[in-house]
Amino acid sequence: MYRDKIIEEDKIESCVYGIQITIANMINFAIAFTIGFLTKSLVEIALFYGIFVSLRFFCGGYHAKSYSRCFSLFALTCLVYVLMLNGILWYVGCPFWVLGAAIIFLGTCILVKAPIEHTNRPFTTEETKLFRKRSIQLFLLWSTIGIMLWIGQLEHLSAGFACVFIIIAAYMLAERGGEG
Repeated sequence: MYRDKIIEEDKIESCVYGIQITIANMINFAIAFTIGFLTKSLVEIALFYGIFVSLRFFCGGYHAKSYSRCFSLFALTCLVYVLMLNGILWYVGCPFWVLGAAIIFLGTCILVKAPIEHTNRPFTTEETKLFRKRSIQLFLLWSTIGIMLWIGQLEHLSAGFACVFIIIAAYMLAERGGEG
Protein backbone atom coordinates (compact mmCIF):
# COMPACT_ATOMS: atom_id res chain seq x y z
CA MET A 1 0.00 0.00 0.00
CA TYR A 2 2.91 2.33 0.73
CA ARG A 3 4.68 1.35 -2.48
CA ASP A 4 1.49 2.03 -4.45
CA LYS A 5 1.11 5.40 -2.67
CA ILE A 6 -2.20 4.43 -1.07
CA ILE A 7 -0.86 5.27 2.38
CA GLU A 8 1.94 7.46 3.67
CA GLU A 9 4.99 6.08 5.46
CA ASP A 10 3.80 7.22 8.90
CA LYS A 11 0.66 5.06 8.50
CA ILE A 12 2.48 1.78 7.80
CA GLU A 13 2.59 0.72 11.47
CA SER A 14 -1.14 1.42 11.94
CA CYS A 15 -2.02 -0.56 8.83
CA VAL A 16 0.14 -3.51 9.88
CA TYR A 17 -1.56 -3.47 13.30
CA GLY A 18 -5.00 -3.31 11.67
CA ILE A 19 -4.21 -6.28 9.44
CA GLN A 20 -2.87 -8.27 12.43
CA ILE A 21 -6.02 -7.55 14.45
CA THR A 22 -8.24 -8.51 11.52
CA ILE A 23 -6.42 -11.82 11.10
CA ALA A 24 -6.55 -12.43 14.87
CA ASN A 25 -10.30 -11.80 14.87
CA MET A 26 -10.77 -14.21 11.97
CA ILE A 27 -8.80 -16.86 13.84
CA ASN A 28 -10.84 -16.28 17.01
CA PHE A 29 -14.03 -16.60 14.97
CA ALA A 30 -12.77 -19.89 13.52
CA ILE A 31 -11.86 -21.10 17.01
CA ALA A 32 -15.32 -20.23 18.34
CA PHE A 33 -17.07 -21.81 15.34
CA THR A 34 -14.98 -24.99 15.64
CA ILE A 35 -15.70 -25.33 19.36
CA GLY A 36 -19.38 -24.65 18.74
CA PHE A 37 -19.43 -27.31 16.03
CA LEU A 38 -17.53 -29.89 18.09
CA THR A 39 -19.69 -29.35 21.18
CA LYS A 40 -22.92 -29.15 19.16
CA SER A 41 -23.54 -25.65 20.50
CA LEU A 42 -23.29 -23.41 17.44
CA VAL A 43 -26.20 -21.18 18.49
CA GLU A 44 -24.82 -20.80 22.00
CA ILE A 45 -21.30 -20.02 20.73
CA ALA A 46 -22.70 -17.50 18.22
CA LEU A 47 -24.50 -15.79 21.10
CA PHE A 48 -21.33 -15.86 23.20
CA TYR A 49 -19.18 -14.53 20.37
CA GLY A 50 -21.48 -11.61 19.55
CA ILE A 51 -21.82 -10.46 23.14
CA PHE A 52 -18.20 -11.14 24.10
CA VAL A 53 -16.62 -9.35 21.15
CA SER A 54 -18.92 -6.32 21.26
CA LEU A 55 -18.61 -5.72 25.00
CA ARG A 56 -14.90 -6.55 25.27
CA PHE A 57 -14.11 -4.07 22.53
CA PHE A 58 -15.49 -1.19 24.59
CA CYS A 59 -14.97 -2.47 28.17
CA GLY A 60 -11.44 -3.74 27.82
CA GLY A 61 -9.87 -6.20 30.21
CA TYR A 62 -7.17 -8.83 30.23
CA HIS A 63 -4.99 -9.30 27.14
CA ALA A 64 -2.52 -12.13 26.66
CA LYS A 65 1.18 -11.47 26.06
CA SER A 66 1.25 -13.05 22.59
CA TYR A 67 -1.13 -14.07 19.83
CA SER A 68 -0.59 -17.77 20.54
CA ARG A 69 -1.54 -17.25 24.20
CA CYS A 70 -4.49 -15.12 23.12
CA PHE A 71 -5.81 -17.84 20.82
CA SER A 72 -5.26 -20.53 23.46
CA LEU A 73 -6.97 -18.44 26.13
CA PHE A 74 -9.88 -17.66 23.81
CA ALA A 75 -10.32 -21.36 22.99
CA LEU A 76 -10.26 -22.14 26.70
CA THR A 77 -12.77 -19.34 27.33
CA CYS A 78 -15.13 -20.78 24.71
CA LEU A 79 -14.86 -24.22 26.30
CA VAL A 80 -15.43 -22.81 29.78
CA TYR A 81 -18.48 -20.97 28.46
CA VAL A 82 -20.01 -24.17 27.03
CA LEU A 83 -19.24 -26.14 30.20
CA MET A 84 -20.51 -23.35 32.42
CA LEU A 85 -23.71 -23.04 30.41
CA ASN A 86 -24.36 -26.77 30.51
CA GLY A 87 -23.56 -26.85 34.23
CA ILE A 88 -25.95 -24.03 35.07
CA LEU A 89 -28.72 -25.55 32.99
CA TRP A 90 -28.19 -29.00 34.48
CA TYR A 91 -27.88 -27.80 38.08
CA VAL A 92 -30.38 -24.97 38.46
CA GLY A 93 -31.89 -24.30 35.05
CA CYS A 94 -31.97 -20.55 34.70
CA PRO A 95 -34.01 -18.97 37.45
CA PHE A 96 -34.09 -15.19 37.20
CA TRP A 97 -31.65 -14.80 40.10
CA VAL A 98 -28.88 -16.38 37.98
CA LEU A 99 -29.35 -13.90 35.14
CA GLY A 100 -29.98 -11.05 37.58
CA ALA A 101 -26.82 -11.78 39.55
CA ALA A 102 -24.76 -11.90 36.34
CA ILE A 103 -26.27 -8.59 35.19
CA ILE A 104 -25.47 -6.94 38.52
CA PHE A 105 -21.94 -8.40 38.54
CA LEU A 106 -21.06 -7.21 35.04
CA GLY A 107 -22.88 -3.90 35.45
CA THR A 108 -20.87 -3.15 38.57
CA CYS A 109 -17.61 -4.03 36.80
CA ILE A 110 -18.51 -1.76 33.89
CA LEU A 111 -19.54 1.16 36.11
CA VAL A 112 -16.39 0.89 38.23
CA LYS A 113 -13.75 -0.09 35.66
CA ALA A 114 -14.79 0.53 32.04
CA PRO A 115 -12.99 1.18 29.86
CA ILE A 116 -9.80 -0.63 30.80
CA GLU A 117 -6.92 0.46 28.59
CA HIS A 118 -4.51 -1.96 26.99
CA THR A 119 -0.90 -1.05 27.70
CA ASN A 120 -0.18 -0.83 23.95
CA ARG A 121 -3.17 1.37 23.20
CA PRO A 122 -3.77 4.24 25.65
CA PHE A 123 -7.01 6.19 25.17
CA THR A 124 -7.48 9.90 24.62
CA THR A 125 -9.93 11.62 26.97
CA GLU A 126 -12.56 11.61 24.22
CA GLU A 127 -12.05 7.90 23.56
CA THR A 128 -12.35 7.11 27.26
CA LYS A 129 -15.69 8.93 27.42
CA LEU A 130 -16.93 7.30 24.20
CA PHE A 131 -15.84 3.77 25.17
CA ARG A 132 -17.44 4.14 28.61
CA LYS A 133 -20.68 5.37 27.07
CA ARG A 134 -20.70 2.57 24.47
CA SER A 135 -19.90 -0.12 27.04
CA ILE A 136 -22.85 1.01 29.17
CA GLN A 137 -25.15 1.21 26.13
CA LEU A 138 -24.19 -2.27 24.93
CA PHE A 139 -24.50 -3.67 28.44
CA LEU A 140 -28.03 -2.25 28.72
CA LEU A 141 -28.95 -3.59 25.28
CA TRP A 142 -27.62 -7.10 25.97
CA SER A 143 -29.14 -7.14 29.46
CA THR A 144 -32.53 -6.17 28.07
CA ILE A 145 -32.34 -8.90 25.43
CA GLY A 146 -31.29 -11.43 28.09
CA ILE A 147 -34.24 -10.47 30.29
CA MET A 148 -36.63 -10.65 27.33
CA LEU A 149 -35.35 -14.14 26.52
CA TRP A 150 -35.89 -15.17 30.15
CA ILE A 151 -39.43 -13.74 30.11
CA GLY A 152 -40.03 -15.63 26.86
CA GLN A 153 -38.94 -18.78 28.71
CA LEU A 154 -35.92 -19.31 26.49
CA GLU A 155 -33.97 -20.61 29.45
CA HIS A 156 -31.08 -21.95 27.41
CA LEU A 157 -30.36 -18.58 25.80
CA SER A 158 -30.88 -16.48 28.93
CA ALA A 159 -28.47 -18.79 30.78
CA GLY A 160 -26.02 -18.16 27.93
CA PHE A 161 -26.28 -14.43 28.59
CA ALA A 162 -25.58 -15.01 32.28
CA CYS A 163 -22.49 -17.09 31.50
CA VAL A 164 -20.97 -14.64 29.03
CA PHE A 165 -21.63 -11.74 31.41
CA ILE A 166 -19.73 -13.56 34.16
CA ILE A 167 -16.83 -14.31 31.79
CA ILE A 168 -16.58 -10.69 30.60
CA ALA A 169 -16.62 -9.48 34.21
CA ALA A 170 -13.82 -11.93 35.03
CA TYR A 171 -11.72 -10.55 32.15
CA MET A 172 -12.35 -7.04 33.42
CA LEU A 173 -11.32 -7.98 36.95
CA ALA A 174 -8.09 -9.49 35.58
CA GLU A 175 -7.50 -6.12 33.90
CA ARG A 176 -4.38 -5.72 31.83
CA GLY A 177 -2.31 -8.30 30.12
CA GLY A 178 1.09 -8.30 28.59
CA GLU A 179 2.97 -6.23 26.12
CA GLY A 180 2.08 -8.42 23.13
